[in-house]
Parts: sequence; C-alpha cells; structure tokens
Amino acid sequence: MSPLMINEVLAHPQDITWLPWAVQYFFFIGIAACSALLACVLHGRQPELERLTLLIGLTCAIAAPLALTADLHQTARVWHFYAWPTPWSWMPWGALFLPLFTGFIGLWFAAAWVEKIYGKTFALTRLITFACALTAIGLLLYTGREVSVVRARPLWFSWWFPLAMVLSAFQTLLALLIAATRHQPWRQKLARALAVTLGLLAITVALWLAGNTLSGAAMRNWLAWPQAQSLAAGWVLLWLITFGAALWTIKHPGLVVGIALALASMALSWLMRWTLLMEGQTLPKYNALFNPYSLPSGTDGLLAIVGTFGLWIALLILVREIVHGLLRRNHHA
Repeated sequence: MSPLMINEVLAHPQDITWLPWAVQYFFFIGIAACSALLACVLHGRQPELERLTLLIGLTCAIAAPLALTADLHQTARVWHFYAWPTPWSWMPWGALFLPLFTGFIGLWFAAAWVEKIYGKTFALTRLITFACALTAIGLLLYTGREVSVVRARPLWFSWWFPLAMVLSAFQTLLALLIAATRHQPWRQKLARALAVTLGLLAITVALWLAGNTLSGAAMRNWLAWPQAQSLAAGWVLLWLITFGAALWTIKHPGLVVGIALALASMALSWLMRWTLLMEGQTLPKYNALFNPYSLPSGTDGLLAIVGTFGLWIALLILVREIVHGLLRRNHHA
C-alpha cells in the first residue's frame, strides 16, 4: 500500500496596491472635470456662476495631480509615459490629458477674471473652453476605464463603474455651487439639477447591482459580508440625506442647508470611491483569502486624506483672496 500523500497549499494575503491617495485623486479629478463641462454650458450665459464653477474646478485640478503623484510611489517614473508611450493602455492617456486639462482650465479661469476685473476679452477664450471640455471628457473616460477594464477584479469590471463615478462627482459639484452661491434662484435651479442627478445615480447603482454580469454578481456576493453591508448602508443614508436636503433647498434655499448639503454630498461621493477602490482591493484576486486593510495614521493613510482636503481648502482661500485683492485694487484705481 502506498503511503498517504498530503498536499498542503499555502496562501498569504496580497498587499493593497492603491493607497488612500488614489481615492483623493479620483475624488478631486472627477469634480474638476465636471466643473469644466458645466462651465462650458454656463459660458456666455451666466458669467458669475461660470467663474465660481471654474474656481472649484481649478482648485480641484491642482489638488488632484498632487494626490496622484503621491500614490505613484516612484514619481520619477512619470516621464516614462512620454518617453515610451503605450497607447493601448489607459495610463499614458491619463498622463496626456491631466496636464493639458490643468493648463486649459487655468487659462480659462485667468481669462474669465481678467474680463471681469479689467474688461479685456480674448479671442482664444472660446477655443480654450472647447479644448478644456475635450480634455475633461478624456479625463472622465480615462479615470473610469483604467479601473473598469480590470477583469481580475470582477467588482470593477463594468461600464456602470465610470458612469457612477461621473454622476457622483457631478452631484458633488452641484452641491458645492449651492453652498457657495448667494443667488437664491440659482440655488433652486442647481438643487433641481442635483435631485435629478441623484435619481440617475440611484438608477445606475441599482442596474449595476441587479445586472446579469460578472460585476453585478460579484457585488451581490460581496454584499453578503457584514462590512460590505455597513458600507452600503452608508451609501443609502448619505444619498437620502443629500436628496432630502436638495428637495428642501428647492423650497427653502437657505445657506445653512446648503452647507449641510455640500458636506453630505461630498461624503457620499468620497465613500463611493473608498468602497469601490480601497475595499474592492480587499477581495481575493489570486487566492482564496481576503486581503485585510487597516487605515494607518501616517502619510499613506489618514494624514493623506486630511492633508489633501486641507490643501484644497487652502487653495480655495488663496485663489479667492488673490482675485478679491485684484478686484479691490482695480476698484480703487
């Protein structure tokens, strides 16, 4: 009789590849790209709201690449995207779209405020707005598809992913504009658009979850776990708060509600990205084990999240004060 053969298979959890810096990048770049598209619609119609939209877009467009650079681990390798292009991959397209978009929205912001402060117009402004819109579309497509093409992670492998990211970013932009503007009719119009966007976002997530696809099945299986259920409950709760605040703003466009609306909307958009990007990496990819992740307190964890939001707030204050200083100087002159 042959001896009993026992084969033992050893496996160990995989390390998390994308750190919280990536969540910050996806959060801010989505808002920035949506700002450019909305500003194109407002261009020539509502110049004051256009400038406010560009302020949010520009500051987010500056904060986002800094977060991305921190997540690349070896930032000196960025030039490889240009030295050895691989157009069949989404990553080099992002390396092309991102600096172009930041430059175009910066020029557009400067041209809009020069027209406001000094009364000068530029013939190239319309061309810049068109170029900015094209690069914004490219950014939204690139950031969505670089994740949703990963077949090895079924939770991501869906066209619903980029659509959900766009709608969640756009609803955050609308909420920020509601909180920032003092014009009550604009608040009401923005709140109506916000309610519609939230409705579309809910439909998108529902179709994604119920779909007979690899990603839909993965999401349904994942929701069987208590941690996933807690995160999903957070989505629903924040959506209900944001939607209720939007309906309230339509009837009672008050500033306090606008601020609360902006905070809930930002939390919803951020939690969606954290759930899909970070928690999605904890699901098994090459083995049968879950990959545990705990948020560290250092620069690759909590400090990265707080620091990036702090940077964005500092940019908002700095750019706004520069513009107001130029306005006061021109007024006195």
